[in-house]
Amino acid sequence: MDDEYYFGGIEGGGTQSKMLIVSSKGDILARSYGGCTDPYLLDINAEDGFLACAQELSRMAQEAKSQINISKLKAIGLAVSGNDSADSQTRIMAALKTVDPNFAEHVYLCNDTHGSIFTASPHGGMVLIAGTGSNCVYMADNGKTYQCGGWGHMIGDEGSGYWISHRAIRTVLSHEQGIEDAPYPTDVLKKLIFDYFKINKFDELLAIFYTHFEKAYISAFAKEISDAAESDPLCAHLFYDTGLVLGKQVRALINQAYAETKQDFETMDIILEGSVFKSWSKLKQGFIDGVRTEHLKAARLLRLNETSALGAAFLGAQHANLILTLRYEELVNVLDTLRW
Repeated sequence: MDDEYYFGGIEGGGTQSKMLIVSSKGDILARSYGGCTDPYLLDINAEDGFLACAQELSRMAQEAKSQINISKLKAIGLAVSGNDSADSQTRIMAALKTVDPNFAEHVYLCNDTHGSIFTASPHGGMVLIAGTGSNCVYMADNGKTYQCGGWGHMIGDEGSGYWISHRAIRTVLSHEQGIEDAPYPTDVLKKLIFDYFKINKFDELLAIFYTHFEKAYISAFAKEISDAAESDPLCAHLFYDTGLVLGKQVRALINQAYAETKQDFETMDIILEGSVFKSWSKLKQGFIDGVRTEHLKAARLLRLNETSALGAAFLGAQHANLILTLRYEELVNVLDTLRW
């Protein structure tokens, strides 16, 4: 294997992270797993968040490298949530050099959406992420990138698990206080809130949201709402609204691209990433209503069969001017095909 290079890729999220090492031929040789690597969730107010991010990235890399007994990677791509700006990339790189000077010969940093796009295709495309947080990115064939969302739970994350959970609680609270009537009875959703968060009155949510805040824990409540949506109309309505706002993000990017190119899209492949899309049947009608635009006639919705760390590895190799061959036809499956 003298002529073989080893490439690494990391899919870094707000709840969990995944790493793999691949050969130049795209064979997966090692895997490792980690926790949150979003520096702004690890510590929003200090460099500690970037240091903690670098430490977790290094730990994952060391674990994966030990599985195949190598000391250094030729290149690694890091597709990490919270890594959208040049400033954040500079700070992560500085922290990595401090924590692990031998991390890899070449390091490429991008946000988590890019890893997903290049796991499905070497030519760009669109990805819609709805997990703990949310984001939507379209990368045209010419490299031009359009984005909406990705602003975090304080001012954005529409359609994410956290957004669903927060919206559910706000719906019941507003109804209880007489601010705005819920469109359907709230008794089932109220019981779900009390049972999941182990509270007896709404005042006890204050400690959960302000004293002991854990975004992933709050986000995970969305699964309970999804399960209840099978029979409860209010929970079903919340998932319709989730599909609607996710569809609007796709529509926004299509319209942005049309405003520049003046070209309609006959169809678009859209990669759906994140646990929220496990509830696709409950999102579908809202998504269709939200995505409708005269500039897009149809969409093919794809789910990845492999972690987007693979696309990150591809970008790392590309950054080093080396070739990583991926078998794209094996890496995606079609969730649904929509036409309107």
